Amino acid sequence: MIRRRRSEFGRDQRGGVAIFFGFALPVLLVGAGAAVEYASLTHRRGQLQKAADTAALTAARELTLANADDARVKSVAQGAAIASLTEGKQGGTSATVAAEVMDKRGGVRVTIHETITNIFGKVLTLPSSELEVRAAAKLSGGGRLCVMALDPTKGEAIRLDQNAKLTANGCSVQSNSKDRKGISAREYAFLSAERICSAGGYEGKAGANVSPAPTADCPTIPDPLAKRGTPTVGGCDYGSLVPLLPKVVDGKTTTLNPGTYCGGLVITNKSNVTLSQGEYIIHQGPLIVEKGSTLTGEYVGFFLKGDLATLNFKSDSTISLSAPKTGTMAGLLVFGDPHAIFGRKFHIESDNARKLLGTIYLPKGSIFIDSKKPVADQSAYTVIVARTIELESGPNLVMNANYGATDVPVPLGVGPTSAQVSLSQ
Repeated sequence: MIRRRRSEFGRDQRGGVAIFFGFALPVLLVGAGAAVEYASLTHRRGQLQKAADTAALTAARELTLANADDARVKSVAQGAAIASLTEGKQGGTSATVAAEVMDKRGGVRVTIHETITNIFGKVLTLPSSELEVRAAAKLSGGGRLCVMALDPTKGEAIRLDQNAKLTANGCSVQSNSKDRKGISAREYAFLSAERICSAGGYEGKAGANVSPAPTADCPTIPDPLAKRGTPTVGGCDYGSLVPLLPKVVDGKTTTLNPGTYCGGLVITNKSNVTLSQGEYIIHQGPLIVEKGSTLTGEYVGFFLKGDLATLNFKSDSTISLSAPKTGTMAGLLVFGDPHAIFGRKFHIESDNARKLLGTIYLPKGSIFIDSKKPVADQSAYTVIVARTIELESGPNLVMNANYGATDVPVPLGVGPTSAQVSLSQ
């Protein structure tokens, strides 16, 4: 009898286990469904985040291009996000994409929202889930860079004296100087740019008109043209090194050809000089245009070689130049020897230098601009990268950024290719 009851009890125990699993099964199924649902949502959120990151980076790069307005930037962001989400997927995506150009065109913020129909929605009494992700990409390096002072410590590395004007149409001004007066605008000076950044500080004296307000403590930017190779300097084609005698054009109308001008090149006494296309090496001497003379040339570049190579376009000269399209000097109108001593001074004083199309690069030199009329305003684009940049009391330096309006290339690192783009969140 006892044995039979024990056997019946054993059968009752097995039945209890079956009943327990019967009650537990729905709970286990719900738990498994929740785990699958969570994994699916996590995977989809990752896809959305990747799409948002891609869209923000792509659209931020669009900001660096010429004539890219806010509407186009937003459109590019939306297109990049949708393309990322629908890649390899049938039927497209139900996600909505919103894009915003951040303050002062400093970056792009993208938000993606999607309503997901849950796989186990009926079981979990949660028919759908709302997913939302955000990404922001910012520009660093000053946006479309067209004016840059390289000196890391000098006060007034960019200086505008009384009544001087610097208008950077659609591009940025950057001083790498960490001095508290890295950028200085004196009384009644005018400075306007897309962005104005100083690695140090800014000094604006009474009456100065500066817009937008400069940003202090900006990150310094490594010399964007430091890796540019220099032209090959051969023997003297014109002039002499020993003794040091420049090529002089005195009161003539003539055409000059590319080559090495030892001792420099002086154009004087109402000469009218046209330059043939190519590279002009000004070796150990000045390039001077003075006394009513004219210098014109299309697709020409000047490499100022040696410690004695300088530049001076006098006030009564007429200058009209564009940089080469190809070769070592492509995009460089004036290239100062990077191996020369510090402290060389380069002067643009001409009251008729309306076309200076290309990049003026003086890694060891200071440029002084002191004319009474607009400078470079008829150029599709102009870029100046120099140790220091000083505008005296009269000039109106106009830095256009119409990069697409010319076949002269913009050197990598400046102009529309200057900005570095990175995710900020």
